[in-house]
Amino acid sequence: MELRPYQSEAKAAIFEEWDKGVKRTLLVLPTGCGKTIVFAKVTEDCVRRGNRVLIMAHRGELLDQAADKIGKATGLGCATEKAEETCLGSWFRVVVGSVQSLTREKRLKQFPVNYFDTIIIDEAHHCLSDSYQKILDYFKEANILGVTATPDRGDMRNLGECFDSLAYEYTLPKAIKAGYLSPIKALTLPLKLDLSAVGMQSGDFKSGDIATALDPYLYQIADEMEKHCKDRKTVVFLPLVKTSQKFRDILNNKGFRAAEVNGDSKDRAEVLAAYERGDYNVLCNSMLLTEGWDCPSVDCIVVLRPTKVRSLYSQMVGRGTRLFPGKGHLLLLDFLWHTERHELCHPASLICQDEEVARKMTENIEQAGCPVDIEAAETSGRRCCCSEGRSPCKEAGRNEEAQESAGGSFAV
Repeated sequence: MELRPYQSEAKAAIFEEWDKGVKRTLLVLPTGCGKTIVFAKVTEDCVRRGNRVLIMAHRGELLDQAADKIGKATGLGCATEKAEETCLGSWFRVVVGSVQSLTREKRLKQFPVNYFDTIIIDEAHHCLSDSYQKILDYFKEANILGVTATPDRGDMRNLGECFDSLAYEYTLPKAIKAGYLSPIKALTLPLKLDLSAVGMQSGDFKSGDIATALDPYLYQIADEMEKHCKDRKTVVFLPLVKTSQKFRDILNNKGFRAAEVNGDSKDRAEVLAAYERGDYNVLCNSMLLTEGWDCPSVDCIVVLRPTKVRSLYSQMVGRGTRLFPGKGHLLLLDFLWHTERHELCHPASLICQDEEVARKMTENIEQAGCPVDIEAAETSGRRCCCSEGRSPCKEAGRNEEAQESAGGSFAV
């Protein structure tokens, strides 16, 4: 399998970090840019060097995807360390392992501390948890690669606590401009949803409070969706399972073909397969599909779970950024969330770091009354701020490469 240019650069940068003695490094690629392919090829080269590799994730679906992609991209087989399955005694040099299983003291102690030479962490923004840290501390001599699309965390603890360097970062604007991801057009709907009474928990809005605040508007939101996405393949993110189920029913009464999935859905695989086939045109969920699920034909995202966490917002929108035949762009529906907290995520949060430009972008998108390409909105917002003599003028002379990178960076 031939890597894309940025994927080759990423792989080379990772080994460069390890070869110069930096043991813990990070790779940041936007959702849909093939991070699993990159770490599959990194795994292949590690095995060629005689290393034993552990790939860790917090969900079984991610482990299954990793093993499948490694097999297809490299021909390597994988042993499994999860639940009743163990890799001990296997001749495979690659292991996919569940964090929940490996963190158990008795299970971890079965391994010599030097058993793994390389550890790769999928969805590495989770790795600051005690369970991950316990495993990494145990295999302390291993080279570590963290792979994520979203390097910032909701609890505001920086991943620099775990990683010593950022080996490589490829941003959303670069990926869209190069034609690897779908353009994004944002449309702000004229519904003012009041979040002023919503409380905070663990650095974000309380899901239960959001559900209470959202409930009176569900029928109006369905009316707006009928105007703008009746012919689109849509994923809706909602705060609670009961809200997701209620909204599914409202949409079906409006003539949509809507389904709902949650962590307790016994028929989840069947529903997701039916949605991918086109049996349904709307999929409602209570934050279940933020990671580990891909359906490239999705061309509309509705975020009804407002958040101040950019990583969470990016994960939700990322479900619709993959390319698909006949898909001209991803439509992102935004709302006039009324809150005194300025850090609420908007479409501008996906590509813009400068607070003044992001605020101007948001104003312009809200006033447009039609879908607006977010990259064009960023350019327009920056020009407006410069003409008003605000902070971005200081950056007016920066080069095009830096402009393309205005998608957020990881600090260590």
